[in-house]
Amino acid sequence: MLARSRNPHPAPPSGSRTHRRLPWPPPLRIHAGILLLAMPACSSTIDGFITDKVNGESLAFGNVILRGSALGSSTNVDGYYAIQDIPPGRHQVSFSYIGYEPLVLEATVHPNRTTRLNAELTPGTVWLAETIVEADRDEEERLVQTSFLSLDSQQLRELPAVGETDILRALQLLPGIQAASDISSGLYVRGSGPDQTLILLDQIPLYNPSHAFGFFSTFNADAIKDMSLHKGAYPAEYGGRLGSVLDVRNRDGNRNQVAGKGGLSLIASRLTLEGPLSHGSWLISGRRTYLEPMLSAMRASGTDVPSYYFYDLNAKLNRDFGHDNKVSMSGYFGRDDLAFNFSADSFIQIRWGNTAVTSKWTHVFTPAVFGNFVLSWSEYFTTTSLSLFETPIEFSSDVRDASLKADVDFFASSHHTFTAGLLASLYEFGYRQRFNHEDQVDVRLEPSLLGIYLQDKWQLSLDTIVRYGLRTSYFTEGRRLHVEPRISMSHALNDKFRLKFAGGSYHQYLQLITTEGFGGGDIWVPLDSSVEPGESWQIAGGGEWEPDPAWQITAEAYYARQKNLVSVDNNVAADSADDQNTSEEIFISGGSGYSTGLELFAQKRTGSLTGWVGYGLGWTRRLFDELNQGIEFAPKYDRRHDLSLVLTYRTGKWTFGINQIYATGQAFTPAAERYTLRNPATGNPPPSGLLLPAPKNSARLLPYHRMDLSIKRDFSLLGVQADGFIQLFNAYNRRNEWFVQYDTSDIETEPSVVKMLPIVPTLGINFGF
Repeated sequence: MLARSRNPHPAPPSGSRTHRRLPWPPPLRIHAGILLLAMPACSSTIDGFITDKVNGESLAFGNVILRGSALGSSTNVDGYYAIQDIPPGRHQVSFSYIGYEPLVLEATVHPNRTTRLNAELTPGTVWLAETIVEADRDEEERLVQTSFLSLDSQQLRELPAVGETDILRALQLLPGIQAASDISSGLYVRGSGPDQTLILLDQIPLYNPSHAFGFFSTFNADAIKDMSLHKGAYPAEYGGRLGSVLDVRNRDGNRNQVAGKGGLSLIASRLTLEGPLSHGSWLISGRRTYLEPMLSAMRASGTDVPSYYFYDLNAKLNRDFGHDNKVSMSGYFGRDDLAFNFSADSFIQIRWGNTAVTSKWTHVFTPAVFGNFVLSWSEYFTTTSLSLFETPIEFSSDVRDASLKADVDFFASSHHTFTAGLLASLYEFGYRQRFNHEDQVDVRLEPSLLGIYLQDKWQLSLDTIVRYGLRTSYFTEGRRLHVEPRISMSHALNDKFRLKFAGGSYHQYLQLITTEGFGGGDIWVPLDSSVEPGESWQIAGGGEWEPDPAWQITAEAYYARQKNLVSVDNNVAADSADDQNTSEEIFISGGSGYSTGLELFAQKRTGSLTGWVGYGLGWTRRLFDELNQGIEFAPKYDRRHDLSLVLTYRTGKWTFGINQIYATGQAFTPAAERYTLRNPATGNPPPSGLLLPAPKNSARLLPYHRMDLSIKRDFSLLGVQADGFIQLFNAYNRRNEWFVQYDTSDIETEPSVVKMLPIVPTLGINFGF
């Protein structure tokens, strides 16, 4: 996926794209304690940070070149770079970043000394006949890693949406990524379930990133700086999930001036404020629905609907302490609240939400050693309270995650860099069930996880990069110790075509229990010693062709083999889930499976008309001895075909957008036969029949397809830049099929197909100052 800047600068011609052919890799990480002992005396060095001149945001993966030499570097995720072994004297240093004007600064280097040279880059201002150039800000990562894509908030806001711009919904427009339904923001990535994707916000794991039963995600686009997704075969710095990694980072805040942006729609309103602080910045962003008056009016008219609202809040504070120390603190708070009164003495109330807080210390130990240390706290809870004829019942669950993460970037040489890091997490899982004010179940588990990784990025030649690493994890529940090798390779055949390959081993110790139809009742549990943790091996490989700066065409094949999978055992009674139950009793265990497929992607990045077309061909299978008579079956998220077309046309102050999606229908289990059991005492059949299911997921719903449209116009009101928009979700009102149910109380019943959303129009306004 490609990032887009507001005022981008055209990429250089293919033959002069020096940022792709540097003989040095981007910075990587290594444990500080090891490096400080092994680090030799530093020679002459130039180091510093690259930032956006307008708002002071750091620029990751920018390029730095020492003119007249073969020396250079790239910035890390915090915008830091270092170039070592520089001869003394006066040098010109060139800074470049796609979407920004290049900058050349002069620096005088003294023997055996370090020269700090910071660069502030100005967003590009070159416009050619309404041509907008879009390019990949995470290109250095994309060049070496398969199955990697990135998306920035500006591009995200231009896609047609349902009332609110949403990251997780935008990702569903890419090949290999699907959702369970129109009202689900959960991701099915390359045939893996939603719990097999690690979702991070400012390096904090989120355990339920959804609002409104999955209709919206918890990510506020105004507060997001960028995001990256590893669809598979991800590198050693991540762990804990079998499938993929979504890494979302919030903006730091404007270091130069107070600014704001926001929006109003038919569903919600949002506001983001940011500004400078002494040697730093601050940012606060909030969003809330205002559905209560509409729902209240519907109830007054006699329609039985619940009351509902959600809100979320993002905040971030940054401060520099000298040239070598930066401290930041950030937090996320989100809540959903639903209530429904059936009668005077019967009601149901459901509340769920996430809290995530982190503090980060960034320190430059030496010009070659750059450290990041993060303390984080993440909590997800869900509580369901109901009363049936004045009898109270309550179910609640929660997961808490306190983590320490340490990474250090080491700029070693022009050919080898190393990376290592540490992650220590303390978990607390709870489940409580009360009936008529008396506890029935009260379970509390407190496992911990330790992960250590080591990685080397080796520049074999100007055209070939190899990154190999090893991650070791220890999980206290069951005393599980696993070693996971990872590798990725990239080779440029020429300036326009590149081959890539990646593979690795992965384990997962946490399991999600979910209905998939309602995101507010998800329950996370650790897998204990009675079952083996999930394990997968993944490989992916393909080619990338860029015939000119306007076009990018990629083809990638993948294969993932999984074992030790588990599935919720629906025959376990709810009141038997006490603290004596093991994972073996709660789950059907010992499952295996595979996912394989091919993804094609073509994108046009320049001109008034931009967009992409993506196609995915995939197979996913699961096998459990206790399910489907031990016969292999397709899970509901198996998709044979997945086609998406996304187009944006800009002319003057107008922007038009269209999405067209087509996908194979979900797999489901139909009824094969109806039968009855006569009462042995009376000989009479019961008033309702029973259904005999066919083989599991042996049928398909009709294919899914829909079109989304959007129109946006920029304007200025009282000196404030704004845009108004109209959007149509499911523009031709296709009622796609969701699932099939049977009414067994009616002896003549026919299958009932539950439909997804009809056409959903919305309008609103976005503004910034």
